[in-house]
Amino acid sequence: MSSKLFNTRMEEDVKIRSYYGKFIFNSHFLVFLMIAGGVLLYTLLGLRETLEPNTYIDALCALLMAVVLLPKYRTLLKEADMLFLPPYEKKMTAYFKRADIYSLSLGLALPVIASVAVLILLSIGHDLTSIVLFFLLSALLYFSAFNIRRLSVNTDFKKWTVTAALIVVNFVSLILVLINPVFTAAGLLFIIIFTVVMKKGSFKTLSWLNYVQYEKEALQQYYQTVSMFTNVKRIDKAFKRRRILDVLLWEPKTDKFNKKYMYEYLFYRSFMRDHDLPMIVLRIIILFFIIMFWIGNLYVSLIFSLFGIYLIVLQMSQIYTAQAYLLWPKVWPVSRTYIQDSYIRYSHKIVFVITLLFAVMFIVTHPAQFIYVLAFPLWGYMLNRVLSKSIYKKERELSD
Repeated sequence: MSSKLFNTRMEEDVKIRSYYGKFIFNSHFLVFLMIAGGVLLYTLLGLRETLEPNTYIDALCALLMAVVLLPKYRTLLKEADMLFLPPYEKKMTAYFKRADIYSLSLGLALPVIASVAVLILLSIGHDLTSIVLFFLLSALLYFSAFNIRRLSVNTDFKKWTVTAALIVVNFVSLILVLINPVFTAAGLLFIIIFTVVMKKGSFKTLSWLNYVQYEKEALQQYYQTVSMFTNVKRIDKAFKRRRILDVLLWEPKTDKFNKKYMYEYLFYRSFMRDHDLPMIVLRIIILFFIIMFWIGNLYVSLIFSLFGIYLIVLQMSQIYTAQAYLLWPKVWPVSRTYIQDSYIRYSHKIVFVITLLFAVMFIVTHPAQFIYVLAFPLWGYMLNRVLSKSIYKKERELSD
């Protein structure tokens, strides 16, 4: 019974991932990944020829692997299970075994991809034995981290505490191997100690509340990641006030308090008060700047700048689709044309500011090639026009 239950839920989860995967891995994104991957590989091979062995490279490799080795754990449990499944707890072994296998498969792609980059960097100053031991320990750390993560759900330990501890253990274990292969034993000792601590802290019976809450958070985290590329209807969204952003919220003047301009202010307010969107935009900007600054390749910086602007413009469209059909038009009913015009004014201004930020990052990284940044505002404007028109087209089709 439990195996059949999990298979049904796994099929549902695979359908959801396949559905959103069509939007994420479209032809444009695949072309970007191919170009970015090729340029990144070319850059790493170039660094391999020019860099000298040093501890900074080892620390970077260990830190990168320590982060990507964090496993995913998905039980696919639902809130109703807290009522109906506890009597069958002893018969749920097959369910959780299948959940373990499914969860392990979900988290393998990122470590494998990162291993290619790390392998190139480790070939600078390390022999074959050290590299093999490094990756063998990495594989062991991945599976042990998954076991620790699985055990931690049924304890009182906070999720962020376990995550931080796993990163530290992974990093220390891997950096010690690079210092001296003999220290592989230290990594094994850390794994054993961490596992024993988790087992001692585990409850005697399953905490269904913990498992259901953990699954709910994991699902929302997945939807938040997907929302960076496309609209997600299932995501739980709430508005949040960040006082630091209050200075960016202008108040409409009396003559602007009308149907022509009011929706522009409401779009601004929704953006500033959105629970995720401002932080998603900030994370994209910071992440892409780190990549641009670290690699220092002109073409990588150019590609990542244009793609970063594309991602953010894609995010901006969610404000229209999420808000233009909710309470506002009912409280303040106006012609749809006013709402669309307000969105265009709002989005063009926001996108222009974003392109300026990317322009500054590009100039900081490549001051001699500053002329390229002139294309950024034009790129942002064209993207915003195209995506806005596609939204309005869908709106007209739905209204017919």
